[in-house]
Amino acid sequence: MNKLILLFLLVSFVGFSQQTTPFFKSYTKNDYQGENSNWDISQDSCGTIYTANNYKLLEFNGDEWKKYSLPKDVVIRSTEVINDTLYTGAYQEFGYWTHNEKNELIYTSLSPKLKSGFFKNDEIWKIFPYKENIVFQSFKGIYMLNNRTKQVSKIAFPEVSAIFTYEFNDQIYLTTKNAGVFKLKDGVFEFETWSLPLQNYTLQSLVAYKGGVLLGTQLNGIYYVKNGEITEWIPKDSEIINGIEINNLSWIDNKLCIGTINNGLLIVNAEKELLYTINTTNGLLNNTILSQFEDKNGNLWLGLDNGLACVFLSSPLYMFTDKSGQLGTLYAVERGNDKYTEYLGSNHGVFIKNQNGLHFLENSNGQVWNLNRIDDEIICGHNNGTFLIKNKVFKPISDLSGGVRFITTEEENTYLQANYTGLSEFKKTNDSWEIDSYDKVKFRINEVAIDENGNYWVNSPHNGVSHYKFKNNSLQLERFYDENEVKHIFQLKNVVYLTSKNKILKYDIINDTIIKDQLLTDKLFPFEDVMAFQDKFIVTKNGSNVNILDITSSKTLKLSAKITENKLVQDFDYAKAINDSIYLFLDDGYLLADMSSHEIEVQENTSPSISSLSINGELKKIDSLYEIPYKKNSINISLTNYKPANYIQHQYKYKLVGYDKSWNTLDDNKLNFENLPRGDYELLVKNISGNRESKTLHYQFIILPPWYFSNQAIIGYIILAILSFYLVNLYNKKRYNRKQKRFERELAYKNELELKEEKLENNKRLAELEKKQLKDQLDSKRRELATYAASMAKKEEILNQLESEINKEEIKNEHSKLYDRLNNFKENQSHSDDDWKLFERNFNEVHDDFFKKLQEQFPELTPKDLKLCAYLKMNLSSKEIAPLIGITYRSVELHRYRLRKKLDLDKKENLVKFLLSID
Repeated sequence: MNKLILLFLLVSFVGFSQQTTPFFKSYTKNDYQGENSNWDISQDSCGTIYTANNYKLLEFNGDEWKKYSLPKDVVIRSTEVINDTLYTGAYQEFGYWTHNEKNELIYTSLSPKLKSGFFKNDEIWKIFPYKENIVFQSFKGIYMLNNRTKQVSKIAFPEVSAIFTYEFNDQIYLTTKNAGVFKLKDGVFEFETWSLPLQNYTLQSLVAYKGGVLLGTQLNGIYYVKNGEITEWIPKDSEIINGIEINNLSWIDNKLCIGTINNGLLIVNAEKELLYTINTTNGLLNNTILSQFEDKNGNLWLGLDNGLACVFLSSPLYMFTDKSGQLGTLYAVERGNDKYTEYLGSNHGVFIKNQNGLHFLENSNGQVWNLNRIDDEIICGHNNGTFLIKNKVFKPISDLSGGVRFITTEEENTYLQANYTGLSEFKKTNDSWEIDSYDKVKFRINEVAIDENGNYWVNSPHNGVSHYKFKNNSLQLERFYDENEVKHIFQLKNVVYLTSKNKILKYDIINDTIIKDQLLTDKLFPFEDVMAFQDKFIVTKNGSNVNILDITSSKTLKLSAKITENKLVQDFDYAKAINDSIYLFLDDGYLLADMSSHEIEVQENTSPSISSLSINGELKKIDSLYEIPYKKNSINISLTNYKPANYIQHQYKYKLVGYDKSWNTLDDNKLNFENLPRGDYELLVKNISGNRESKTLHYQFIILPPWYFSNQAIIGYIILAILSFYLVNLYNKKRYNRKQKRFERELAYKNELELKEEKLENNKRLAELEKKQLKDQLDSKRRELATYAASMAKKEEILNQLESEINKEEIKNEHSKLYDRLNNFKENQSHSDDDWKLFERNFNEVHDDFFKKLQEQFPELTPKDLKLCAYLKMNLSSKEIAPLIGITYRSVELHRYRLRKKLDLDKKENLVKFLLSID
């Protein structure tokens, strides 16, 4: 019997796991870099989520995680934000956290206010506000912190096994194990008699419901209590909770969320119908729900025994995930005859998904590309051909394989299929299908569209787009567009659109050409792939970001890549619209966007915030104006928009005024500036979320000039300039004085020089005058000497004539006495030494040291030779010299010849010139 029950439970869990559930996102300990268990969750007014994560307190603002530890290394069990103050409880410790100016959490302990040993070996498991108090609950009792007096009082529990306390209508209730419910009255917990029937149960959780409470037991069902009356709300043996251990309850959006120990989260509506089961079989990290918390946007956060999860209850997103691997990668979806049945086509075949789970459709093995419902039949484009699904039977209708698209035409019951081999026409007549292929299109096609004139457009992967027209009832190629020119085609209301790398083109049927559709390009950009459905929806993909546009209402849903988690199918059809539901095909299931929902999130028009600021590696106050040194300026800024449960695309754009000329886009929430030039800067940041742009964050800072441009340096430069000016002025003054003195000295020297020059000039003139006088005297002496020489020569000539006359016979004989006297006179006058001495003296005056120089050069010269040299220097002829020496003319010539030899003169050399050169 127990085995049958266990088998039933396992089958039930598998069935539940195949449900489509609200979208949820899981966070592992690798994501938040913390520990496994998350005991409690809370949120502040900004939106930041806090969790009690064993030895860590986690803080998550939607963009980054931070973690903190208590001064004492103890496990944190509870956390609660009350009036924007974060309180935590731990083993023998409770207190509060506040943000400092650096946006760091700083802890203040309240435990020292307790003087009694009552708190010893106790833990705080729950915190909540109560009137003007804050209640810290352990398993021994409660501690009340009075907000006004800041005093802590304690109230002990009865001698029972306490579970948790709850506050309803200004009353505190205590649930217990096997002891019923107690209520705090006049400082004492009193037993509630209405709970007597529950005394043998573990009363795990209470939640307000319709003026009363829903009370969840651990294993004995859920009860409704109002005005002291107990009603069984969900019996313990119901299919919903049979065998499931309940841990906590919460009531959100008219739904009861049941956190279990062994089966994850159960979501039940007010009619007590199980809507969703979220557990490990469809992606939850752990089946033990330690805590639940509804955030301010209506999303449900789950603290797990291993990890965290956020269930987006307020979003239009739903998901189906097959963690067993049975389904494989999804490529097609179609709905069945009832709202609970879906046909899923994957690389493993066709699966039927309904309330009973996921079942493989027999004989459908292989790659499924396309599923399309036609009346009560489903056409399946398969790797092995084209098949018909009817009454859950899978049968072939054509060997045309690889049918990736199946579209309707203007002709009734006629359809076009794009497949591996080309383009085929399917026509339904009665209950049979007639299939024909176009001979002109014999290549692989993955997209097909029909324009207003009924002409065909086909896209061949990696080959381009072809436009065919019907001429004479035959399909003819009209125009071809290379794949570098056109990437994809899609159709809206018989208008064909083509997409290129960065623009949308529209076929202008009037002018038979393609033109750019600027309006649609602006609405859809950026995009890599575009699909259109039902003449209503356009779905674009850009990387892992997906945009869904409802062109009838202009409603837009822009899904973040964090939601698809890079699991979106690539290179093939990745989406399909069924009614107002958009299915996105994933590696392990699908993501569904309900475009009829009014819950599509709209970005609040608030500016982003700075969550942390670091300058040169040091955490700084966020709201301060900083003057940052030039030499080392590294600025790191973390941004946030405080959206922990955000599913729409958001991106930060920034501009650094004074540096950037245009806006820049961030890939994450980190801004880093390095080595900025000096100047005043203003950082502008805004958040682009969905279709809305937020207000702008403004943050200013200053990069100081380098030290040589700093104020101190400038003051130093001024002082240096003044000092330099003073020194230069002093130097110039001294230089001027020196120059003046030098000028005066130079002037005096110049005057002295001029006087000397004038004196020298005068002396020169005197010398020249003396020289001239000497020259004149010399010339006069020379003339006198010449005259004297001539006179001596004349005298000798006269004496010789006299001698000739004396020596006449008649005088000597007749006048002997007269002869003797004349002869003596002639002898006395001729060749007188006095005459020579006088001549020599005069000659030396004119020709200074002539004889001395001549004798030094030619010491063998005789006095007679010297006389001849003197007479020759006087330029006297031999005839004139002869009488002066007292020899004959011929003797003079002979003497001249001998003199030449003594002077060692060449024959060609003139004797007189030689003697004239000696001076």
